[in-house]
Amino acid sequence: MLSYDLSKSCSGVVLIGDYTSLRSLHTVLHDINERSPLIDDKEGLFLGLAYDVRKAFERQRETIEPPAHFEEIGVRYGVNILWPVLLVQQRIMRASLAYIDSSALDQAMTYALESVIEVAIKADFPASSADIIELWKQLPTDLRGVAKLHSRGGLFCSWSKIERARKFKNLLASFSSAYEFSYAERARNEERDLVDPHEFLQWDGSEWPDPNW
Repeated sequence: MLSYDLSKSCSGVVLIGDYTSLRSLHTVLHDINERSPLIDDKEGLFLGLAYDVRKAFERQRETIEPPAHFEEIGVRYGVNILWPVLLVQQRIMRASLAYIDSSALDQAMTYALESVIEVAIKADFPASSADIIELWKQLPTDLRGVAKLHSRGGLFCSWSKIERARKFKNLLASFSSAYEFSYAERARNEERDLVDPHEFLQWDGSEWPDPNW
């Protein structure tokens, strides 16, 4: 079974699972990566999720011992993943299943990951969770949309915890091709916590700062 823990800085989640669940998720991710027509770079962003999951069950990330009063839970393993990265990766996973034959395991692991993400969003962003969940499910999965992740991820990492809590909704909105037009209109209306499209330019091709997990 998959579960999560939140970072202390609103930067992302620790994706947690027992050995069997993480191995199953890893298998599904690799299979989707190979067969999905949406994924042109077979060594790129999406495969990174499989890499993170593998590092977790290989005990190279976080090992979570069971509580002394509930040892039946068993040892679990986790890995930190940034919010914008995980949401884009999951959207590619879900969208890919519309183009390939999928098994019960494919669907089960996809729903399991979606469920964990949805609950974690509600916990980390209580004031804006409904908007974030809606925007997450509208994230583009084409090459142009995925390419935007680099600048958005860099900016997200540069923010403080407070900025992430307030602005993450609009960061996700910026993946839309209509964002620049809507930004101009919303800025004229003096809407708060907008993300200026010009802020993304400084992160194109730049290394992401430490998100301070």
